[in-house]
Amino acid sequence: MAKILCLQLLTYGVLIGPCLAQNCPLLGPAYPPPTDPVSSSFLAAAETFDGLLKLDSRIDRQRVSFAVQVYSSSSTAPMYSHYSTAPFLNTSKVGPDTLFRIHSISKVMTVYAIISKLGHKYWDEPVTKYVPELAVRPQRDGIGSPDWSEVTLGGLASQMSGISRDYALGDISTAFTEMPFSRPLNQSELVRCGSTGFKPCTREEAIKLILSTYPVSAASSTPNYSNMAFQILAYAIETITQTPFPDLVRAQLIQPLNLTRTFLTNPGNDTNAVIYNGWDLDFGDEAPTAGYYQSVSDLTTLGRSIISSTLMPAISTRKWLKPVTHTSSLVFSLGRPWEILRQTIPISTSPSTSTSRVTDIYTKQGGGDTYTSLIALSPDHNIGISITSAGPSSFSSGMEIIRDAFMDIWLPAAEQAAREQARRDLAGTYMYTSSIDNSSSLVTVAIETNQPGLFVSKMVSNGTDMLALIAEYQQRGEKGTQLGMWLYPAVGLTEGNRTAFRGVLGLVGRPAAADCGSWAEGDRLRWGNYPVDLLIFETEGDGRAERVEVPVLGRSLERA
Repeated sequence: MAKILCLQLLTYGVLIGPCLAQNCPLLGPAYPPPTDPVSSSFLAAAETFDGLLKLDSRIDRQRVSFAVQVYSSSSTAPMYSHYSTAPFLNTSKVGPDTLFRIHSISKVMTVYAIISKLGHKYWDEPVTKYVPELAVRPQRDGIGSPDWSEVTLGGLASQMSGISRDYALGDISTAFTEMPFSRPLNQSELVRCGSTGFKPCTREEAIKLILSTYPVSAASSTPNYSNMAFQILAYAIETITQTPFPDLVRAQLIQPLNLTRTFLTNPGNDTNAVIYNGWDLDFGDEAPTAGYYQSVSDLTTLGRSIISSTLMPAISTRKWLKPVTHTSSLVFSLGRPWEILRQTIPISTSPSTSTSRVTDIYTKQGGGDTYTSLIALSPDHNIGISITSAGPSSFSSGMEIIRDAFMDIWLPAAEQAAREQARRDLAGTYMYTSSIDNSSSLVTVAIETNQPGLFVSKMVSNGTDMLALIAEYQQRGEKGTQLGMWLYPAVGLTEGNRTAFRGVLGLVGRPAAADCGSWAEGDRLRWGNYPVDLLIFETEGDGRAERVEVPVLGRSLERA
């Protein structure tokens, strides 16, 4: 019977994929995110991380004040915090509520406010529909003027608009009226607003300057960083919502999250702030790109609300935490407005571990001459880091050290914590027996050394070893091999205490192919549309699974 069924399955091509697929993890978490913020893995990470922040000589503690918090969605208190007050700055002691400028993290707040209010439905709309001043006849030809009809709201939010970086900020003509190497400028061509030493540009002045800029590329062709994109985006959203953009941010973010230490304009000489050069720079209408002020505790609250989907449906968060475009780097992509770092992390902190998997970290850095900040989120683990800093020179090098340490120390710790949690709560043997018809089923789930995911080593029903049967088909008579199935969380498929996992079929001991074809093999094997690779764990109040449902068998198996 088995060989006849094998020939039929091969005839219909349903086993070609599983013959090729190995345990290359599906993109996303290898296990449910860790829920214990004081697990041994996290405590060890905190100790190691703290030593680095206190002792690494590359971090300029004498001249730069900074605050750091590492947090989880499972706790309202940070898992780790560190505050450093630089003697050079002669400011009040830095703590969780100390204000800093956060510069371009303002872009995250801008997009967050938009999505929480409007969802994702406007991203493909042309900006000219909502900012009609941009629909005027271009000043130059297609090389010298952007085709604004092709620029979408989503392109503005994701650095794919093709437009200039800035229309005023940093323009040389704000400092010099003539240059020996350049063309002479008419008085009307000199930039006299929107930069250091000048008042902010009015909307009319800003639009006039924006229309005079050259495109960097055609829209939607290659990423290019643009600050002015977010000012234009805010203008468009004001048209859509008929609400001043600062009021929208307050209503959508500041009030519901109780961000009492977040300011959209200069808070003045706040008594708990690191006030240094650049503190008073007024961005005016360009504030949605880089003008906001925030404490590290409010930045943490903001980040935790994102990974927890506090302010919007989980589907909106899942759409948001995805790349829009690659860059020329193999490990760096862009979202709206995320700067996404693709990392490989070891599947275990055990010294014997030689296997790693890919995870994406959603970051945004804000940087000026004297203030630097960072938010970084790991959706696979529901953890994040917030960093705010100020000092006489950019803290970008120190920021990179702390960011990289977060990825090198905290991500492996989170992976290990999730792995141990899955071993405790999900691994085990599950059985079904019926005295009525003498039927039975058994599934064994384990955590295997040097393998990510949950390993299904045995699946037997009514005396038939299902994995061995499929292995016979897969190998076409080849002996001495074992087929296994590795389970990964089906992200978002949770109902109450029931959580779905999907499997990746492969041969034990064989490495995955470089092109990682497991994403194309899910749900290939079905019986009357009941998937062979679907298991649904049902947990109790302590998180421990007491039964597993196997739809293809039509049975729920109890923990043995």
